[in-house]
Amino acid sequence: MRKQFRYWLFRLALLFMTVAPAFADDAKPEKTIHATPAMWVVHGPRGIAYLLGSVHALPKNVEWQTPAIKAAIKRANSFVFELPMGNEDRAKGALVFGANVLLPVSVSLPSYFDAEMRRQFRAAVQHTGVDPEDLVVLRPWYAARELEDAMSGKINAHAAEGVDNIVYGMAEKRGVHDIRAFETPEFQVRAIKGSATTKNELDLLRAAMKLAASKPIVPAQKMLDAWAAGDPAALNSIMAASQSPEERKAILDDRNRNWLPKIEKMLNERRTFFITVGAAHLAGPNSVPNLLRQDGYRVEGPDTSADDVVFRGAATD
Repeated sequence: MRKQFRYWLFRLALLFMTVAPAFADDAKPEKTIHATPAMWVVHGPRGIAYLLGSVHALPKNVEWQTPAIKAAIKRANSFVFELPMGNEDRAKGALVFGANVLLPVSVSLPSYFDAEMRRQFRAAVQHTGVDPEDLVVLRPWYAARELEDAMSGKINAHAAEGVDNIVYGMAEKRGVHDIRAFETPEFQVRAIKGSATTKNELDLLRAAMKLAASKPIVPAQKMLDAWAAGDPAALNSIMAASQSPEERKAILDDRNRNWLPKIEKMLNERRTFFITVGAAHLAGPNSVPNLLRQDGYRVEGPDTSADDVVFRGAATD
């Protein structure tokens, strides 16, 4: 089981899911879905950047390569992703993730539980349908994340079908050598951990189990449908319903702002960039396209500035 989970962790290390449903691999094939995901074009002083929102794992029946996306990929001579995409980089990333999210082989998550946590754990697993064997090898803080993600339900998705992996494969096939990344695995682990520390891990897990045992599940299919329809406003609303303001800030907003100067520096190069990041980074008032517009860049594509959403856990009157 450990070997199987480490393989799953390796897939996770390829790209952290900002749109992160729980995935099931046993659904029957369905008819082809023709998606038209949103794409933006940013005009800089010397360079041009295409921005494409990714779902990092997709069902096999989704066709998202529209003529416009294919043309942009063909024009690009530089490709940018959230994390380094080379095989050696991915292997190193898997080790970083493993060191931070897996418990020692001799330790099991339930060994930390008191009687109340055992009851909460059983209730959370029953409500979400998560395989408990996938949780018992995890550190408490990451098990909490997994339960939170499980509140998005299940879809039949595969990392190999993820937009990032497909785009990277297309760039490799063309022989493009200028392939860049915004973050290191170490940085992304820190973003995922957020407020988690060794002292508060169990408290975070208790809170996550309580929610996972009773909170209504937001269908992952809704997020996939919003992305497929090229509707960043709908995607933002759905994400807001499943995130607290603190989670949004750490996982999306802060990282978007960290990427901004890197993108602006690229736009001063005489190159055509194709930037592929999680779709949630391109939706909402603090999205990458909106931040670039605020800095005076001409950005062609959907408006992402709408902020009339209520975040989970936000105070309401």
